[in-house]
Amino acid sequence: MLNDQGPNQGGEASHETEVRDIHALNSPHRPPEAAGRTRRRDGWETSSPSRASSLSEGPSENFTTMSREFNAMVLAGSSIDTGGGSDGSNLARIGEDDAEEINPLAIVPDHGHVDPVASPRHVGGTSSTANNTVEEVSVQRVKKEEIESKISAWQTAKIAKINNRFKREDAVINGWEGEEMHKATSTLKKIERKLEEKRARALEKMQNDIAKAHRKAEEKRASAEAKRGTKVARVLELANLMRAVGRTPSSKRSFF
Repeated sequence: MLNDQGPNQGGEASHETEVRDIHALNSPHRPPEAAGRTRRRDGWETSSPSRASSLSEGPSENFTTMSREFNAMVLAGSSIDTGGGSDGSNLARIGEDDAEEINPLAIVPDHGHVDPVASPRHVGGTSSTANNTVEEVSVQRVKKEEIESKISAWQTAKIAKINNRFKREDAVINGWEGEEMHKATSTLKKIERKLEEKRARALEKMQNDIAKAHRKAEEKRASAEAKRGTKVARVLELANLMRAVGRTPSSKRSFF
């Protein structure tokens, strides 16, 4: 038994030596729990808000995980002769016995474009956002209608005020126009009355002058007629006298 244990111990020592050489060449191996925590922590870190940084860190993390799994496979192959007791630990190192991790924040490579299905929370948020948008639109519409009604009322009041002021000014202008027309008409009538009076006086004067001229003409005509009759009578008297005397009238001597 001791002899059997001796070679086994030597083989284990040789295996451990080989394992040490492998671990010396590669990164130090972590326990399964620590590796699981590290993967969870890496999954949490890779789910940062910046997708570009997570995608840039993805290849290096995958390379580290692959090297870790390769080291675990080498360890499992080197310790396969030691018995079945270490299979569970080796498989645990490989990660085949680990429970499937479900990390909602982990980034999955997008091999094809798939339309995402909205979650109920997202749908609820969208509906609430839509309701808020509709309410904001309704409030804006009500405010716009209120502003429009106020503007219309202000416009109507201003136009009515302007129209009333224009009517008052128009009435004042019409009154002033009537007064001016009455003044002008009164002035014209006064002038017409004065002209009528002047015309009447001129007509009367003309008639008086005509009558006076007629009287003077008659007087002059009567005087001339009297002078003519006197001269004719004298000529007849001289003619009779010369007939009676028998003398001829002398041309040098004139009675007139």
